Amino acid sequence: MDRFRCFFLSVFFLFTALSVYADKLDEELARLKVADAERRGWDTLPEFRHYCRVMQGKMLKDLMVDANRMDVLLHTLYRESVERYSMKGWVKVEKISINLPQHATRRDVKDACQRMDSIYACLRQGTPFELFMKKTSNLTWRPLVGLLQEFSSRLADLNKGDYTQPFLSPLGVHIVRLVDRKPAVSYEEAYPYLVLYVDKLGKRNPALKTDLYAQWKAGNVDDVLLKTHLQGVKDRLLIAYWDEHNPIPVVNEKDLESYFDANKEEYAWELPHYKGAVIRCQNKKMASRIRKRLKKLPQAQWTKAFSLWKQENPESDAVMEMGLFQIGKNVYVDKLAFKCGELPRDIRYPYVFVMGKRLKKGPEDYKDVRERVEKDYHRVQKLEQFKKLQEENSNFSQLTYKNR
Repeated sequence: MDRFRCFFLSVFFLFTALSVYADKLDEELARLKVADAERRGWDTLPEFRHYCRVMQGKMLKDLMVDANRMDVLLHTLYRESVERYSMKGWVKVEKISINLPQHATRRDVKDACQRMDSIYACLRQGTPFELFMKKTSNLTWRPLVGLLQEFSSRLADLNKGDYTQPFLSPLGVHIVRLVDRKPAVSYEEAYPYLVLYVDKLGKRNPALKTDLYAQWKAGNVDDVLLKTHLQGVKDRLLIAYWDEHNPIPVVNEKDLESYFDANKEEYAWELPHYKGAVIRCQNKKMASRIRKRLKKLPQAQWTKAFSLWKQENPESDAVMEMGLFQIGKNVYVDKLAFKCGELPRDIRYPYVFVMGKRLKKGPEDYKDVRERVEKDYHRVQKLEQFKKLQEENSNFSQLTYKNR
């Protein structure tokens, strides 16, 4: 019996028990997706295997490096860098780049330079530098002497906040802005750069656990912890691949409303609630004006209407809290809506009133408990995914599936 069938059979009986199903749905459905993806052969696709290998390598970085040796190495590098790099200092830079391949044609280089000249002209006219950056820069302190000569020579005499003219490097065409400069940095400030430097060492990293690295490189992993992590990465990628090919339909308001109406009894509550607003202001007259402004509007418009009223009456000091209040959760609602407890003394807002309605048995609209309805509806969608997997496996066509 293949892995898919084994998982399917165990999950089928698991889901028939409601108490267990509620806790295990996500976990078991994930395992079932992995099994189905493997049954379809997606884990053997060349592009998947390559990407999986890359992601496993990233995950294994922490496992394959001895933490104590790494700490010693980084501190040693920092002490050496103090002498080596302090002559020209450290910099933080942002850059606009058009990358070029190593063997770019003259035409490619010319086009890139023309594009960068246009960007430079826009910058000179006041366009924000950030607008042309492809992504937010990781503002790491870097030693000036550790940069490419094309960068360091232009940054050497640049003032903080200024940017260079366009220039070429082996990487492409660039404009660089100097964000900050220091003659020396602390270990904490240099840490990101030091880690980046060590990462580039690869298998030459002195802190590397060479035995684990050799196992991984040879594709013959014996370490149990390492195997578990490798399998975890592969499974997560297969789940993502499965989800990409079997997307859950985007939920809409009509679906949520229909689901709520069909299952309204599940959302009944034991304690009464109050749906509306608590408004605190300075006096009864102000309260009357606010009440008059809101009473003919649906509750969904109260927040906007109250905000407009405050803009029209800037001299009036008042606050409003909208929501669904359970008895015992708000002292103002408890006293004014449910006639229990005492009002606190408030010098700034001595007058308080509520607007809305008491709900004794349960919510009157799905929007009152939207988060819970969405969660439950999403669970139903997951169950439908499970049912789809069941139906696609003809060997289990004789089994019946119960939603609850």
